[in-house]
Amino acid sequence: MVLAERDELRHEWDDDHFWRESLYFNFADPAHEIGAWLYLWVVPNQELKSGMLVSFYHGITERLDANDVAMKSPKHLYEGEKGNWVYCFKKDVPQLINANFDDVELAGMHFKRLAPLSQYSLTFADGEGTAFDFHASFMTRPWDYADGVYETPAWVAKNRYHRSWWVTGNLTIAGRAYEIKTTGDSDHSWGKRDRQVFAQNNFKMWSLQTPDGRMSISAIEQGQPGNEVKMGFVDIDKDIQSVAAIEQKTLYNAAGVQEATRLRVTDAKDRVVEATMDRMFSAIGNGAPGTTWGFEGVGQYSVKDYGACTGISSYFWPPAITPAILHAAGK
Repeated sequence: MVLAERDELRHEWDDDHFWRESLYFNFADPAHEIGAWLYLWVVPNQELKSGMLVSFYHGITERLDANDVAMKSPKHLYEGEKGNWVYCFKKDVPQLINANFDDVELAGMHFKRLAPLSQYSLTFADGEGTAFDFHASFMTRPWDYADGVYETPAWVAKNRYHRSWWVTGNLTIAGRAYEIKTTGDSDHSWGKRDRQVFAQNNFKMWSLQTPDGRMSISAIEQGQPGNEVKMGFVDIDKDIQSVAAIEQKTLYNAAGVQEATRLRVTDAKDRVVEATMDRMFSAIGNGAPGTTWGFEGVGQYSVKDYGACTGISSYFWPPAITPAILHAAGK
């Protein structure tokens, strides 16, 4: 299904407690080895009906409470002992956002559509020395997961799309200035998001893009081990196709951080993209005892026939899968 301009906007919700609609932007900046995680959501049937998150990270931070610790730190910046740092600003509010997703602001973060299906402005300021002013240009059309080879699980979303993007602009973190010019992945989902069911399943996501936008991938493997659905797209020369198969092999360190990833993605036209990432230059842990836990990280993939591609690696696990299990099995 070719998504229209209106699909970038908000959707009607039902009375399900778990109904959620969200916008998400990430990017990997190899020049400064920074990962970014920008998130805005509404949950109309819950007490805190709107929320936002800004998270930037540099280096490998293995602690799973990194965002929480950063949020409570002076200027919302946690600095580790190995040169790693995490900035986080998060806020939930009881009011439901009234604005549409073409021009929406919450807690200093402002997303504004400049051209339908093409460009957004993303800005933020926390009043304590951190701010950004990014220009987002989409390199692919929105890929509707409803068009995938596998059906999106009902507990994940009623509908969801991803698209690759270029980001340019300026970032200042606690007074430190960075010029950003790189690529990333973005999604928009709406419908039921049952986190209790979510936490019982594996979630692995890989996204990568060539600098010129000729090729990009956004691929997700999610579900029970051995029975995961494959979601996402492969875009080559503006021909975008559903992910059909994913083969991967990954090693993990003692903390459960993914390393030495080998990835092979096949699309519905039997086109194959093979990528490897020996190490992430930055990663951040997220989770708590008894809940989903894991690491989202950024690095440079080496991609057969395409060279170096900046990208994301995101692995999250149910509580029964421990770092020790991953480290021992390497799978």
